[in-house]
Amino acid sequence: MDKYNFSNTNLANSNSLQNSINSNNVNGVSSNSMNSNNNNNNNNNNSNNNNGNNNNNNSSNNNDGNKNNERHQNKKKEKFNNKSKAFFTEERHRDNATPDLQKTKIAKWRMRERMKTVSVALVLCLNIGVDPPDVIKTYPCARMECWIDPASQPPQKSLDLIGKTLQAQYEKWQSKARYKQCLDPTVEEVKKLCLSLRRNAKEERVLFHYNGHGVPKPTTNGEIWVFNRNFTQYIPLSIYELQTWMGTPSIYVFDCSAAGLIINWFNQFAEQRDKELERFNNNSQQPQSQSQQQGGSNTPQNVNSNNNSSNNSNTNSPNMSSNSANNAQSAQSHQRDCILLAACSANEILPMNPDFPADMFTACLTTPIRIALRWFCSHSILTGITPDMLDRIPGNLSSRRTPLGELNWIFTAVTDTIAWNVLPRHLFQKLFRQDLLVASLFRNYLLAERIMRSANCTPISCPRLPPTYQHPMWQAWDLAADLVISQLPTLLADPNAEFKSSPFFSEQLTAFEVWLEFGSEQKEPPAQLPIVLQVLLSQAHRLRALVLLGKFLDLGPWAVNLALCVGIFPYVLKLLQSPAGDLRHILVFIWAKILALDKSCQLDLVKENGHAYFISVLSSPSIPADQRTMSAFVLSTICNNCRPGQNACLIGNLLPICLSQLSDPDPMVRRWMILCMAKMWENFEEAKWAAIKECAHEKLCLLLTDVCPEVRASAVVALGELIGGAEGSEQRTNIELNLALTLAVITADCSPMVRKELVIALSRIVSSYEGNFISVAQEIAHEERQRAIFEAKRLEELRKSKKRPISKGPDTDLSNSDLYSNGPQSSVYGCIWKIILNLCTDPFDQVANRAQSIVKRISSKFALEELVSHNLINRTNFNGNVNQYYLNNSSGGIGGVGLNNSNGGNFNVNSLNNSNGGGGGGLNSSTSSIRNTIVNISRITNRDPRSPAKTKLGAQRSPILTSSNSQVNNSGNMVNNLNNSNSSNGFYSNNSNLNSSANIGGVGNLSNTFSSISLSGSLGGNSRSRMSSSTPGNQSLPNDFLISDMMPFEEDELYSDYYEWSCNYFSKPMMQSIGEDSESFESVEKKWKRIRNEGIIQESKESVQTIINNPPKTFSQMSIFAENNGQPISHLQFHPFENVLIVSDGLENISIWNYDEGQRINAFNNCNMPGTKITTMRLVNDYESSMIITAADDGVVRLWRGYESNETLKMVSSWRAFPEFATTGNEPIGRLVLDWKGDSGLVMVSGETPDCPKIRIWDIERELGIQDILIGTESVVTCMTNEKRGPLFAAGFSDGLVKLFDQRVQSKYSCVSTLTEHKSYIVNISMPGSLGGKTVVSSSSTGEIKFWQHTYECSSNTILNNDVISSFTVHDNAPLIATGSQNQRIKIMNFTGEEVCTIRYHDGFLGQRIGPVSCLAFHPYNILMGAGATDSIVSIYNGDSNKNKTVDW
Repeated sequence: MDKYNFSNTNLANSNSLQNSINSNNVNGVSSNSMNSNNNNNNNNNNSNNNNGNNNNNNSSNNNDGNKNNERHQNKKKEKFNNKSKAFFTEERHRDNATPDLQKTKIAKWRMRERMKTVSVALVLCLNIGVDPPDVIKTYPCARMECWIDPASQPPQKSLDLIGKTLQAQYEKWQSKARYKQCLDPTVEEVKKLCLSLRRNAKEERVLFHYNGHGVPKPTTNGEIWVFNRNFTQYIPLSIYELQTWMGTPSIYVFDCSAAGLIINWFNQFAEQRDKELERFNNNSQQPQSQSQQQGGSNTPQNVNSNNNSSNNSNTNSPNMSSNSANNAQSAQSHQRDCILLAACSANEILPMNPDFPADMFTACLTTPIRIALRWFCSHSILTGITPDMLDRIPGNLSSRRTPLGELNWIFTAVTDTIAWNVLPRHLFQKLFRQDLLVASLFRNYLLAERIMRSANCTPISCPRLPPTYQHPMWQAWDLAADLVISQLPTLLADPNAEFKSSPFFSEQLTAFEVWLEFGSEQKEPPAQLPIVLQVLLSQAHRLRALVLLGKFLDLGPWAVNLALCVGIFPYVLKLLQSPAGDLRHILVFIWAKILALDKSCQLDLVKENGHAYFISVLSSPSIPADQRTMSAFVLSTICNNCRPGQNACLIGNLLPICLSQLSDPDPMVRRWMILCMAKMWENFEEAKWAAIKECAHEKLCLLLTDVCPEVRASAVVALGELIGGAEGSEQRTNIELNLALTLAVITADCSPMVRKELVIALSRIVSSYEGNFISVAQEIAHEERQRAIFEAKRLEELRKSKKRPISKGPDTDLSNSDLYSNGPQSSVYGCIWKIILNLCTDPFDQVANRAQSIVKRISSKFALEELVSHNLINRTNFNGNVNQYYLNNSSGGIGGVGLNNSNGGNFNVNSLNNSNGGGGGGLNSSTSSIRNTIVNISRITNRDPRSPAKTKLGAQRSPILTSSNSQVNNSGNMVNNLNNSNSSNGFYSNNSNLNSSANIGGVGNLSNTFSSISLSGSLGGNSRSRMSSSTPGNQSLPNDFLISDMMPFEEDELYSDYYEWSCNYFSKPMMQSIGEDSESFESVEKKWKRIRNEGIIQESKESVQTIINNPPKTFSQMSIFAENNGQPISHLQFHPFENVLIVSDGLENISIWNYDEGQRINAFNNCNMPGTKITTMRLVNDYESSMIITAADDGVVRLWRGYESNETLKMVSSWRAFPEFATTGNEPIGRLVLDWKGDSGLVMVSGETPDCPKIRIWDIERELGIQDILIGTESVVTCMTNEKRGPLFAAGFSDGLVKLFDQRVQSKYSCVSTLTEHKSYIVNISMPGSLGGKTVVSSSSTGEIKFWQHTYECSSNTILNNDVISSFTVHDNAPLIATGSQNQRIKIMNFTGEEVCTIRYHDGFLGQRIGPVSCLAFHPYNILMGAGATDSIVSIYNGDSNKNKTVDW
């Protein structure tokens, strides 16, 4: 909570919200319910603030006493954390900015149809003065109706007054409804009333309130009673008929004895209606007679009070089937769309307690506070409280500052909380959030259940609710009522007496805060969540409630779902109208959390002018960066695929505000300002023109080299969204093409996330100017064919003259130079197209796949036309056999599609083979892969076709045709295996035949087969066949790593999901502290590893001291194992704290071994190009989340995570160390040397490059190349090492030089010292920690070992070794060095040159048999040494005499 630390102090002296919650709010508060008195709030809070200050003073001494201990512990943690800083653990490295497809399900919190009860029918059958014949009443008994005694006035006046009072009670809950009274009615009057109300209500809800206290109980045939005109008879009214007149949706309130009977019959009739309606809809032609027969058996029979039912049978016996047919439109579903409330069950009569009204159920529904207080006093020990005093409680229901208003507020919170915790979510939404009047009635129904159950009555509802009368929240209500009633005598005696507010809400917020401390998704939801919403109505508690609500939302999307379901949305929407500055930070946070889950709220914000609130937050630079970041996210969501939101933000001047903050020091601010603008002008031409006028594209281009990868990716996304829609505008066209060329700088970006967005941005350029790119691709394809034909002829001539084919030089390749013209490929489109072709060979699959999909889409639109129109027969009419096509000097760098026509013209793409071989003058099937598909960008402007061994940016030309024993007939047959006219697809065929039996008719089949040709996802070295078949020990990579042959991107324009991935940040906890849960499995494991690692380090110090005091006499062999691929071992790397040894052969295979048990854990392929090999291997993140970083002489650095298992193996990142140069399997980049500086996250890499040799430093946190250090010599770097936690690093060279560099110094002067004493190849170099980290230890191939202080130009010590050594290593913490030679000997010495022991080959039964040593490595801490040999044998030697193995932790 360090970053989002919200204060819990109450908001004071801020303006109240006006018209806070409109009529759509269904929480039982009026439109002015948020208004409050600031002065009263301030007075109420003064005492709390004073107490808080005293507590702070008392606790300050204790806090000071604990600070020293905390500082000591923090220092200890920081010291360890500095060693164990983890890299490549950012969110982007987990999935390369790919959002999770399994999105959190959004709860249905928004009611699709927010209903309103617009009409109310009040039907009162009282017949005052005449009791019904079937109910025997006690004396005295309850007589009051609507709190009016009928005997106090004449019957008719009492009846009218009761009707008006009931209407007034309902109007408190729904004042805008249309009320109609029907007092002591007849059947005709009820029918007329119901039909009239339904007609006026249309599709809205109608309420039917029935009071049957003056008529008999409902009949067992489903009838209620009304009167005849003369009040001489009780006339039955069928529930079935009432359903017909009322229609749906409706709500019924039945306040009479045995009301449960009505519920039973109503549901039975409703079910029957629904079934008949279903049958009617399924078979609308069914005869009415048959329908009448089906419905006649259930027709209800009516009886009057004298049992003379025959007199009214015609009136009350409906034709059910015909009614169903005639009302098919209105009778949708009576069971689903009708709500019923009944006072008691079928076998119960109403209470007759004279202390309460006769219509107790109605009183509970319409006057809950009055009946609740009277009932509470009857069950309380309070004395001196009369009913008259309860009726005179000061205040009104709508003013929460008064006693009566506070009670009503607490009652609403209590009943809402009970319903929230008891009811299913969908039922809570329907009954408590859909309709204002229905919500009020059901809230009061919970009270009715409690009160009437105490009188042995069981209210019934439909839908049926679980029992709630014993919920614990009723005790909180009783306490609040007790506190108010206890003050009542004083308040009534002295109107000026101060009313003491209830601590109910403060206590409930405290309970909610306790839940937040221990709660989680797996536990029960907080019971106080509805109360938190009610507290938002109070200015005194609003800020605290918002802070706690923010903490709850921060727990995850599930918490946001709960808050939206409980009804948070209208509250926080209206709070945006508050000018209070203290609420700003938490309101912005809450809205960020809501929109991170449910982006459909954008229209609500625009409608309520909510976007202006966030624009105002964004426009103030003084506001903290985190608030501006969240505001930018909210505004981007408002604009996302929402034209009204885009228009509103454009009018609100959001664009210049965002542009003004692009240089903000906070990368999150820069990132979200960019994304906000991107969403504002996405597919919105007006915003694009406004951006161009503001020069937004120029400012964004400056951010393409930002230090933060996410900012760079956001800039690429924004520029990509700016592209498109420039038809007819030369200015826009020029801008878009210039942007595409400017984006080319991203090709050298270390982050695959940024490069992926680059491809997507370029796809928009291709889509916008598709015709131009098709022309460019055709031109390049034509040149490729011409070059292939020429080279085929040349090779054939060489074959006839029996000369070896050689690469052509620039002076003899005259025809090649003719191929370069000022055609389309020399244009801007050609430049952009070749950038895309370069990206097809990107070392990261997600980048390469997308680029290949662009090439495939463009090439598919001209493939057949190009092949037929160029009349390939005439162009390839030459004699003889073409044994091999090998083209070293070629332009454009576009690979061809190898089409094999050996099966009757069925073209297919041959799979890519994996082979470690590859050299020679000709090209065989083992090397025909993606080795040379990189485009020569320099030739776009320079037509010089020269192709030196290593040239800039992929000048190496790929072989277009790789054919053996191919034949061409001069009789007009075509060359079947010529590359497809889309020669940029990057495919190479193996063993492709030029079959003379094929004819031009074979080309016709291409139209049917070209669509099935797919670009392999293996460009860049990641072929399925290589990764699945060539890993040692028959191990293979996991299926999710393998790229499918069928490209998944077929749309005209690639879609970026970077924005969706970025939004996920706001769905995750943001207020929680960085520290993890101390009881979680991850935290316990991390703590255990830290203790284990510290123990290993401590034990290693003891072992080192033992060696110093008592040098070991021998190194015993503790383990030996062999790789099964027969390749020499080239690299060994010990894990510092696990019993793991990482082994690499001389090619592309990496194995993970448990050296204690001698078992291989896993093996995988590094995926470098065939013909190249791994040159360096290091371990990243020693302390946790360790990864393997490799460099190969294909120029690519790769990083692997989860190497312990194929199931967890994943390439985290990969990039070209020198992206301005290209390489192939046959022509690698010299020896690519890499060194990892783990304390600062720097990768130093050097290799044999065509220009002046250099050492490039890559910053892994920034994922950028930050420095090129000129080495000042023509020799190449053979090894590098760096100073631990220091700026120095050293490099050894092939001519024997050793140079020391300081990365802090300007590149030109970075070399601070040079050692020239070695005269031969430097085998290895080290700066061991045992010598202080600044002493360089180097060894040359002649066996000289020199120690060199960084401040001197000459060595301080020299150790002469008679052997010509092949490997050399130095222990980082112990004074030990080891050398290995091809003479099958390992010599271990100390720093003074004294020989500790020698390990050599011995004959005999017990002799050690070691092969020629190819590599050596010491364990970073333990006295262990690994030795690899050219015969694939790895041996582990232990020099610690105190133990045979490392400690088993």
